[in-house]
Amino acid sequence: MNGDAAAQFWLVDLDTAEPARTGPDPAADHPADACRGLATEEERRRAAAFRSPLTARRFLHSRLAIRALLGRRLATGADGPRLARLPGGKPYLPEHPGVHVSWSRSDGLLLVGVDDRGPIGVDVESPRFLPTPEDVLETVCDTFPRPLSDAGFWPAWTMLEAAVKATGVGLACGGKDVELLPGDGEDVRLGRVGGHPPDRWHGRTLRWPATDGRPAAVAAVVTDRLLPARLSVVRFPASDLLPWPPGAPEPFVVPESFTVPEPFVVPGSPGAAGAWNGWSHDEEAVTCLTI
Repeated sequence: MNGDAAAQFWLVDLDTAEPARTGPDPAADHPADACRGLATEEERRRAAAFRSPLTARRFLHSRLAIRALLGRRLATGADGPRLARLPGGKPYLPEHPGVHVSWSRSDGLLLVGVDDRGPIGVDVESPRFLPTPEDVLETVCDTFPRPLSDAGFWPAWTMLEAAVKATGVGLACGGKDVELLPGDGEDVRLGRVGGHPPDRWHGRTLRWPATDGRPAAVAAVVTDRLLPARLSVVRFPASDLLPWPPGAPEPFVVPESFTVPEPFVVPGSPGAAGAWNGWSHDEEAVTCLTI
């Protein structure tokens, strides 16, 4: 699904699961029984710790979606591979040591990245108003473009988060080692990362506008090599990944063998009218697939 076969990315809308699969309204007072029943003991414990039922629901949806996506990629079955974390928090797959993974959840969005060739870091955020974006960023990062507008904060923050996820040191320990440079418009470029050779890490910013009821999103991807000129991300609802209860009619789902032809350009051009407006970029083709 990506121009570089070793790397693959998915954007999942966590709030689009079918009620028959997940129980009542996402804001109901308890997580869905179907999702809770397939979660691990640790995941159930973490979900129960959330004060907000909606946040708990999204957390369970995200963990099941991650395992489903990685299960397709690695052909490990519907339950997917076992997920674990290193002491610093970086996720890894114990039974697949050569496969690198990263994921990020923001409100009702989940971004998942997997790479067979080297470390990867991803981050996604749903933009919202910040009264003092520079004050927020400078608490964890020393070098970033100033002045920093509210719109410019999110590309900078996601790039910073993706970088420290790729290096594996985390935001608290490694944020001030990351250099963010001015890019095109409100975007940023990834500069040097302290303690690493120059040009070791490479980043890319992605954007999705709000459309058809889906929230806007800003994301970043960081790897230890140059990213392909055309980067594709498949976006679809969580209802195609979550378990379907026995006896319920099966919906159409994305087949495991589904591929996006390369090159793939989203219909329409920037500024064109219609639902696809804003999804096509000069430097990357971001695909949106909603089944």
